[in-house]
Amino acid sequence: MPFKDWTILIVPHNDIQSHRFKVSRWLVFMGVVTGLVLSVGISVLVISSHSKNFDFLRFINLQHENQILTQKLQDVEGKIGQMDQLIGGLMDENQIFRRIAGLELIDDEITKVGIGGTFVGKNEELIEVNGPLAMKVYRQEDHVDLLLRKAALIGQSLQEAIGSLEANSDRWTHTPSIMPTEGFISSGFGKRSHPIYHISQQHNGIDISTRRGAPIIAPADGMVLMVKQQIGYGLTLALDHGYGLITRYAHCSKSNVRVGQRVKRGDVIGFVGDTGITTGPNLHYEVYAENLAKDPLDYILDNYVP
Repeated sequence: MPFKDWTILIVPHNDIQSHRFKVSRWLVFMGVVTGLVLSVGISVLVISSHSKNFDFLRFINLQHENQILTQKLQDVEGKIGQMDQLIGGLMDENQIFRRIAGLELIDDEITKVGIGGTFVGKNEELIEVNGPLAMKVYRQEDHVDLLLRKAALIGQSLQEAIGSLEANSDRWTHTPSIMPTEGFISSGFGKRSHPIYHISQQHNGIDISTRRGAPIIAPADGMVLMVKQQIGYGLTLALDHGYGLITRYAHCSKSNVRVGQRVKRGDVIGFVGDTGITTGPNLHYEVYAENLAKDPLDYILDNYVP
């Protein structure tokens, strides 16, 4: 149907002359269509702008959450590192405990507590969301699993050692297991340069630096084997603990025991000094098993024995 013209009459309320306008229906139609198009366009722009703002805010929130999770993961990594050191120390202590209990040491390969299995993949969804962060999470998860397996191994080993000690309580009471005096170790077991003559030689014990007059205590039950002056060692004491174990204490200032006397673990047998060849007060402490010099640190369990 063809568009016809419309007449618009404007009649004022006063005496002013009225006005008459002719408007094409086509023009009115185009105006309406144009208005609708503009309304739709503005609505689309408003919705699009709102959506972009929403996506941007969501991105900011996700970025903030990611930073928080990354920081938390770093904190967890630090704690796992501390746990790793603690488990490592307990593993070393466990080996000493086994040695004192008369058991074979756990092989280094066994302490790795390896496991096997079929690869089934990780959670791909998390990797897709944040690959680097996800891989860190999985590495730490594997590390925690390893620490749990090592802790279980230590627990089993300690139970075995305790069982052995209970079955051989007399051997336990006669096996050196504590520090003979308080102080810090100023020289370890093995090859070293002599502090006076500056030549390389075997050091068959450890030197414990401490104050003059500090008490020396028996690290296990035994019998006093020797109390005498020795060249280089000064006043020296020795205890025979039985089971092929002998301990020796050099540079003493004074003895508190006599040859043939029976002593108990913790008894004061002498006092630290600087007799013999020494640069200052210290206790030179040796441990022999079947006449072979052993590292005394392999016979110190202060964490377990008061």
